[in-house]
Amino acid sequence: MAEPRRRLSPDDRRNELLALGAEVFGRRPYDEVRIDEIAQQAGVSRALMYHYFPDKRTFFAAVVRAENERLFQATNTPPQPGQSFFEQVRAGVLAYVRHSDEHPHGAWAAYVGIGRFDPVLRGIEESDNDRQAERILARIRDVAGGELDSKVERDLRSTIYAWLAFTVEMCRQRLTDPSIDAEYVAGACAHALLDALGRVPGIPKALADAIADR
Repeated sequence: MAEPRRRLSPDDRRNELLALGAEVFGRRPYDEVRIDEIAQQAGVSRALMYHYFPDKRTFFAAVVRAENERLFQATNTPPQPGQSFFEQVRAGVLAYVRHSDEHPHGAWAAYVGIGRFDPVLRGIEESDNDRQAERILARIRDVAGGELDSKVERDLRSTIYAWLAFTVEMCRQRLTDPSIDAEYVAGACAHALLDALGRVPGIPKALADAIADR
């Protein structure tokens, strides 16, 4: 039986539905979830549920977008005094792993998706990758001491995008098997990024030195 409906602001109600959706989609395949059951579990009418989200696909996309935003905020790890570039990258990956540990169902829902051919979900993923890549590039510019040559930045950017896919898969594997050590994942991913960046032709000496300082 559904819990008695509580009075919430529209934003709070929407966030509650998204949190519930993350839990449900994180436990069960997309095709098995009915939007009516989400409404029932939340203690709201079907009409109100459809007022916020016109169909299941729209609801699921909103869940994925919300979970990606939470992850983006959780991985915002400003550099600490005396922290090497390697340690900065490692801290960001470790924050990613810990966020997945704390929100496993939401993380799994975001990982699985409906399918990579869905244009809406693909757009969400690309937008999130753009933000993460720009965050890393900004850190690289700081380490390098200023703006980068356009060709060097192009190659660094493509390397970062490839590394993001690698890191997502590493974290997904650990979500599947939590016995995989979090420190190992963070270290392996950090080394992988710095190894790849170090192979980009023409990187500034300051960046090369930071990559070598591990």
